[in-house]
Amino acid sequence: MDDCLIKVSILVPIYKVEKYLEKMLVSIFNQTYTNIDYVFVDDCSPDNSLRLLKDFILKHNIAPSRYKIINHLQNKGVALTRVDCIAAATGDYVYFVDSDDWIEPNAIEQMVLASKAGTIDIVGCDYYKDYESGATTYHHENYAAYCNENMRQCINYEIATVLWKLLIRRSLFNMFHIGHINIGEDYIISIKLFYYAQSFVSINKAYYHYAQYNLNRLSFQSMRSILDHVECVKEVERFCKVEGIFDDDICRRLLLRKFNIKSNFVLNKYLLNKKSYVMTFPEANGIWREMPYSRKEKLKFWIAEHGLFFVLYLMR
Repeated sequence: MDDCLIKVSILVPIYKVEKYLEKMLVSIFNQTYTNIDYVFVDDCSPDNSLRLLKDFILKHNIAPSRYKIINHLQNKGVALTRVDCIAAATGDYVYFVDSDDWIEPNAIEQMVLASKAGTIDIVGCDYYKDYESGATTYHHENYAAYCNENMRQCINYEIATVLWKLLIRRSLFNMFHIGHINIGEDYIISIKLFYYAQSFVSINKAYYHYAQYNLNRLSFQSMRSILDHVECVKEVERFCKVEGIFDDDICRRLLLRKFNIKSNFVLNKYLLNKKSYVMTFPEANGIWREMPYSRKEKLKFWIAEHGLFFVLYLMR
């Protein structure tokens, strides 16, 4: 297949992003690659995001054949919004862009070129983090050459488990069901995508800008985030067992991930809680000794392990 014949659907969930939307829209509608259509799903956003989207499309004379706008009558959350994005996509590949982020002008072109005329299932790239101060940091992803190893690396976040740095063959989403967990759902989806994919290539260049200043992001809701991540890990463990791939390596990676979640109930002074620490993933107890925590952090885990939480409260 010629590269120019490969169609890409850019998928954009929209919710409370009126301050950031235009920059994202400019970036996706000014791509050097032209065989793109766009799916926007407004998740009943309470601000002016939907109106701004429609005004932008009208102002720039975007042909109706190039985009779809889906309106939720009630808020469904990010996970179900992504389900609707995928269902409306028609491209050979899909590419997610969060509506408060943006991409480089040649992002899609370069990722399509890397797909080797559409023979690669997933193409990955590096990314930037952009801060309100104007600072930008480059984040290199240490991808493996093979899908199976990337799947394993996702389990303990050795590579970031986000969809927006991946160009994904759309048909891969037919292989599994996307659940309802809003915070951390990318974790589950990334692992399943790499499990079902047959081929992967990476580009050692950043094309995605991940904005760090939108406080409306779900990931800033800490306690809710932790509880959702607990459910995500449980789902990944269940999936691995059902698929018959739950070996010693995956078990260990899951234990490391479990303790990283559990550690919040000791290290985060706003979440310090003895009951939550004891009840959350007790099978991961003790593995902190093998992890690269600081001496001070390891002292706190030792104190917690011995039930001396009153000391931790005094140390806050």
